Amino acid sequence: MPDGEFCTRCGAHRSEGRDRLRHFALRPGEHIATPGVLSTLLPRLAHGRVHLFRWALIAGVAAVAILAATGLVVPAIWVAALVVPALYLTYLREAEVFGREPLLVLLATVVAGGLLGLALTAAANQLGDNLGGGGVIALTVGVAVLAELLKPVVPLLALRRRFPHTLEGLVLGVAAGTGYALAQTLLNLLGTSGGAPLRVDPSSWVFTLFSAALLIPLLHGSCTGLVTASLWRPRGGREAGLRAAGLPLALVADIGFTVGSELLDDAGLSPLFVLLWQAVVVSAVLIAIRLVVHAATLDEAAELGVREVVCPHCGRRVEAAGFCPHCGVSIAASVAKEPALSR
Repeated sequence: MPDGEFCTRCGAHRSEGRDRLRHFALRPGEHIATPGVLSTLLPRLAHGRVHLFRWALIAGVAAVAILAATGLVVPAIWVAALVVPALYLTYLREAEVFGREPLLVLLATVVAGGLLGLALTAAANQLGDNLGGGGVIALTVGVAVLAELLKPVVPLLALRRRFPHTLEGLVLGVAAGTGYALAQTLLNLLGTSGGAPLRVDPSSWVFTLFSAALLIPLLHGSCTGLVTASLWRPRGGREAGLRAAGLPLALVADIGFTVGSELLDDAGLSPLFVLLWQAVVVSAVLIAIRLVVHAATLDEAAELGVREVVCPHCGRRVEAAGFCPHCGVSIAASVAKEPALSR
């Protein structure tokens, strides 16, 4: 193997074991159990561009909060529904994840997820009008199960052969999930606010809109991304056990998020406790994704031969397989959007 601080086949630092659990394969500076939203769900984004997306996400959520605080609920709903999907579509374009086929990707993922969200949410709203408390919980569980079974169908059946790497499966799953969340948010919240005047009392909307802008799209995107990433590779490997757990974990997370939020709200607790519960569930799903992607990235890197490349992170020209021997970043997971500086 080439000289360097990191093994170019598994990415481990010379001072640590082969599984490198202290260093996430896509971001060596982060622990694998850190629920980083951007480093997990935007895996091919160049390091120098991460701060732009972080500030864009903060600005979108802040815009929702300002609109809600001033009583402009309907505009706030639209902005909340569009923040994460728009950011993710920008990421797909920025990182050029699918090369010259963006139209195929958009039609097959975001639109398919949105149509599924429209169908399931409309059906659930119609059925829920005639149900009591226990029936609503049962309906919520049924919708969550159907959603997690159906959201990954288009990426898994139509796109897996064209885009064979696990990271591509993750990105397609997240895109489908954000499309689903967009449709769900618009149907649920616009229906709730139907007929409302231009300005309303914001006290009952701020927490709801914060959840709709950030936590709900992150939940659906992460759950679908977990399922697609865990099922993307047809053969085994070190992630074989994690692959089997992907769909059950997504089902538990979706049900726990929705049912737990309803139970906490019915108990009369502060909406802040509901948001904290939702954040805990989303964080758990993000960590599960990182475990799956970490193991899959190591397996896929081990299959690559050593060749001369320019590391898109540190800019060095190196002899490498899956990981840069100098900075430990996954070569396959990175896209050089910054100038490569020779050293």
